[in-house]
Amino acid sequence: MSGHVFFVRKDNLYLISKAKDMNKQLRKISPDEVIASLETKYPLAFEARLLRRYKNNRLPESSYFKFNEKQVSDCKRQFGLKSNIHKTLGEEFFIALTGSVLIFFLSFAILFKLLSSLSMVLTIVFALSSLPMFLLFFLGNFGGYNCSDLNLFSSWFNRIRALIFALIFLALSFSIGFNYFS
Repeated sequence: MSGHVFFVRKDNLYLISKAKDMNKQLRKISPDEVIASLETKYPLAFEARLLRRYKNNRLPESSYFKFNEKQVSDCKRQFGLKSNIHKTLGEEFFIALTGSVLIFFLSFAILFKLLSSLSMVLTIVFALSSLPMFLLFFLGNFGGYNCSDLNLFSSWFNRIRALIFALIFLALSFSIGFNYFS
C-alpha cells in the first residue's frame, strides 16, 4: 500500500499524483521539474487531501492544476513537516477523538453548573461525546476531509473504529443514566 505522492511542473501546468514506482511514473510524464515528493504508507489518502485542497484550481477531469507562485509554494509546503494536511487516514480518527474529548470537557463544564446531579451530567456528556464518532462513522470524516475522493473501502477501518468508540460512549451514558433513573 505504500508509495509516493509527487508534485511536478510540466509547461505551465502542475500535476499532483501518486505512484508505487515514482521514477517509472516520472519517465512516462517527463515533467519539466519535480517540485516535491513524499514517500508514505498511505499515498491515496494524502493525494486525495491535496486534490481536495486545491480543487478550485484543478482542470476538469484531471490531476493537473493552474497555480500561481503562492499556491505552488503552499502545495510544496504540504509535502514537508510544516504541512497542515494530515497524511494518513488514521489521523482523521484522532481528529474525531479530540473532538469527542473537547465536547466531553466543554459540555461537562457547562452542564455541571446547570444541573445538580453528577450522574445526569455524565449521562448527557457521554452521549454528546459520541457525536463526532458517529459523524466519522456515517460521513467518513470529521476534520473537514471529504472521503469521496477515496475508494469505497479505504476508510472502513476508521469508520468501524469510530463506531466502536461511539457505542462505548453511548454504553457509558446508558449505564450511568440507567443507574441514575433506577
